[in-house]
Amino acid sequence: MANNGSQPVKVPFNMTIFSLPFTCEYMGASVRSKGLFRKDNPLKYPLPLLMLQLGTVIIISTAFQRLLRPLKQPRFVSDMLTGILLGPSILQLFTDGNFYASLFWGKQSIIIDVLELLSLMYLTFLVGVRTDLGVIKTSGRMAWVVGITAFLLPVALAVPIAHAFGKTNDNLATNLDTISILSATTSFQVTSVLLEDLKLLNSEIGRLALSSSLISNLCGVLLKVISATYTRIKYLNSTTSEVLKMEFSRIGMVLVIVFLFRPIMFRMMKRIPEGSNIRESHLIVMTMLLFGTSFVSEFIGLQAYFGAMVLGFAVPAGPPLGSGLADKLNLFVNALLMPSYIIDACRHVNVGLIKAKHFGPVEVIIVLAYAGKLFGSVVPSRFFRMPFKDSIALGLILCSQGFFDVLLFKRSLRFSLLNEELYSILTIMAVVHAAIATPLISYLYDPSKRYVNYRRRTVQHLRRDNELRILVCVHEEESIFGLLNLLKATFPTRESPLGTYVLDLLKLEGREHPLLINHQFHNRSSSNATRTARIISAFRHYQIHHEGMVKNQYYTAITPYDSMHGDICTLALQKSTSLIIVPFEKSESKPVRGVKRKLLDKAPCSVGILVDKKILTYFRIENESKYHVCVVFTGGPDSREALAYGARMVENRNTRLTVIRLIAEDEFVTDLIEAKLDMKAIADLSGVSGYSDRVDFREINVRDGAETSRVLMSLDDNIDFILVGRRVDEESPLVSGLVEWANDFQELGILGDILASSDMKSNASVLVLQQQFTVEDLMPQLKLR
Repeated sequence: MANNGSQPVKVPFNMTIFSLPFTCEYMGASVRSKGLFRKDNPLKYPLPLLMLQLGTVIIISTAFQRLLRPLKQPRFVSDMLTGILLGPSILQLFTDGNFYASLFWGKQSIIIDVLELLSLMYLTFLVGVRTDLGVIKTSGRMAWVVGITAFLLPVALAVPIAHAFGKTNDNLATNLDTISILSATTSFQVTSVLLEDLKLLNSEIGRLALSSSLISNLCGVLLKVISATYTRIKYLNSTTSEVLKMEFSRIGMVLVIVFLFRPIMFRMMKRIPEGSNIRESHLIVMTMLLFGTSFVSEFIGLQAYFGAMVLGFAVPAGPPLGSGLADKLNLFVNALLMPSYIIDACRHVNVGLIKAKHFGPVEVIIVLAYAGKLFGSVVPSRFFRMPFKDSIALGLILCSQGFFDVLLFKRSLRFSLLNEELYSILTIMAVVHAAIATPLISYLYDPSKRYVNYRRRTVQHLRRDNELRILVCVHEEESIFGLLNLLKATFPTRESPLGTYVLDLLKLEGREHPLLINHQFHNRSSSNATRTARIISAFRHYQIHHEGMVKNQYYTAITPYDSMHGDICTLALQKSTSLIIVPFEKSESKPVRGVKRKLLDKAPCSVGILVDKKILTYFRIENESKYHVCVVFTGGPDSREALAYGARMVENRNTRLTVIRLIAEDEFVTDLIEAKLDMKAIADLSGVSGYSDRVDFREINVRDGAETSRVLMSLDDNIDFILVGRRVDEESPLVSGLVEWANDFQELGILGDILASSDMKSNASVLVLQQQFTVEDLMPQLKLR
C-alpha cells in the first residue's frame, strides 16, 4: 500500500476517521491466529477471542442462574450481572488496562457488534412469533384502558420533568428527553419474556398484561414515529417528500408481509404432516424472509428489527410453524446471540463514570416513569374490580424492563443520544428494578389462580347477538354423537352463531414432550383411518348441515393425565370460550376423573359435564330435531347457568322446556343477593315473548332430601336433556340426608349424581353445569358443592 503515491506503508496499521478506530490488515491474517506454538497470541484475533468470550459468558451466566433461582430472579438479571462482572466496572479494576482493551475493544469488537445487532433482530422476531395479536380482539375494555393509561400517565409525568431539568443543564437537555421517552414507554417484548419466565404467559393476568403492553407499545410507537418525523423535518433538514417516501415504504412493507408472506406461511403449514415438526426447507424459507425484510427495513431508512418484528407477528402462533421456529432457533439465539449481546451491552456499563450531579435528575425521571406506569395500571384495574394484589402485580409486570429495553439504550448510545454515563445509569437501574419486581410479582400473584378470570365468561352473561364459543372435549369416540346432539339442541342461528372448538384428548405415550396439534392448517382428508380423522369427519358433517351458523376448529392434545386439565384451560382461555363440555362415564378410571375434578377447580369459563345415558350412536337429522329439555332449578349461580342454557335451547320452535323449581319449606333466606339474582333469572325467562307456549314452569315444595329425590326419580322418560346445577348449599333442606348417599361421583354434584344413577325412571342425557369462577367468587361465601 502506498501513501501519497510514493512512500510504502507497512500492513497492518491503525487509523482514525471521525473518532472511529479502523485497522488495515491482510485478509488471511485478520481473523484467526497462527497458534501459540508459532509464537502468535490467539487473543489478538477475533475468532479465538470470540470463542473465549462466549464460553466465559455461558459458564458464569449459568452459575448466576443457579445461585439466584431460589430468589425468583429472571434470566435478565443473571445475564446482565455476568456482563457487568466482565465489563469495565469490575474486570477492568483487577486487570491491566491494555489487557482489558485487547479483550473488548479494537478490531476484536467488530464481530461482537454485528452479533449484537443480529441478536436484536432475532430476539424481536422470536417474541413476535410467540405473540398472538388475537388477544387484543378478545381483551375487552379493561386491557385498552390499562394500556392507554399506562402509556399516558408516565409520559405526562416524566417528559415535563425532563424538560425542566434540561433547562438547568443545557449539556444534558437532549439526553434527558431521550431518557424520559425510554423510561416511560412499555416494551411488549419484555412483558412477553418476563411472563414466560414466570410461567404466566397463558394465565388470565398474563394475557391481560400482554394485551395492555401491546396497546401501550402501539401508542409508544406512534409517539416515536411522530417525534422522529418532527425531528427529521425540523433539525435534520429532511423534506416532506422524503419523510412521506419513508413512511409509505414502511406501510408498503407491512402490506407485503401481511398479504403475501403470511399466505405463503399458511401454505407451508398445510404441507406439514400432523404431529410433525417443521423441515429444514421451512426453516430456510423463513430465514430468507427474515433477512429479506430486515434488509429492506435498513434499505428504506428504518431499523432492521422493525421488519423482523412485523414478520414475527405475521407468523401464525402455535404449532406447527410458530412453535417449530421457536424450537429450532432457541439454541442458536441462546448459545451465540444472547452471550454476544451481553458482552456488547455491558462493555459500555461503567459505574466509575457515574456522577452524583447527573445521577439525581436521571433517577428522578426513572422513578416518575415507573410510578406513572404503576399507577396507570393499578387505578384502572381496581376500577374494574381486580383484587388489589393482582392489580399491583399487573402494574409491576408493565413496569418491568429487560433485554429489549437495554437494546434500545444501546441504540441511543450508538446515535449519541446518550453518553456512557447515562447509559450505565439506565442499564443498572433496569437490572435493579427487575431484581426487586420479579420476586414481588411471584409473591403477590398466586399461580394456582392462573386461569381465574376478571370478567364473566358464561352462557348466562353472554349477549344473545354474540357468538357462543364452546370447547368440546372428546376422550372416547362413543361420546361423539351425544355431544353432537347436545350442540344441535343448543340451536345455533346466523344471528347467534356457535363457535365449536373440538379437542381430542389422548394420553401421552411413547414420546417425551406433550403436543398440541392444530388440525385446521392441514389438508382435508376423506380417510377415516385414524381416530382423530373420524372425530373431525363427524363434527365437519354437523358443520356442513349448519353452514353459516356453526364454525368448527379441531385440535388434538397429547399430554399426561396430570396436566391434561392445563391444556384444556389454556385453549379455553386463548379462544375466550363461554363453556367447556366434557363427557362423563361411570366406568372411567381415576386419572380420567381426576382431570374433570381439576378442570372444575381451574376452568376459566363455565363447565358442563355430559352424562349420555341413552348411549346415542346416531346424529339426529333435520326432520328429527325435536327436543324436550328439563331444567332442575334450586337457586345459585350453577342453576342460573342451567336456566340460561335452557332458555337458549327453547328458542328453537321444535323444543319444549320444562323448568322445575325446587323450594325448601320453611327455609330462611340467608343470602338476599343470591335470592334476588335467582328471581331475576326466572323473570327474564318468563318475560321473553314468543315461546311462552313451549315453556312449562313448575314450583314444587319439598321438606327434605328424600322428597327431592322422589321428585327427580319421577321425571318422565320423554325428556331428552336434563340440565342441573352442580353446586347446592349443603345446609339446605333440599339435600338434607343426601350428602352422604350421593357421594360416589363428586364431579357431578349431589343432584347430578342422582340424575345420572341407574335408578332414574328417565333415560334422559344429563348436563351438569358449573358456572365460571371469577375473582369475586373467591371471597367468603356459602360452602357450595
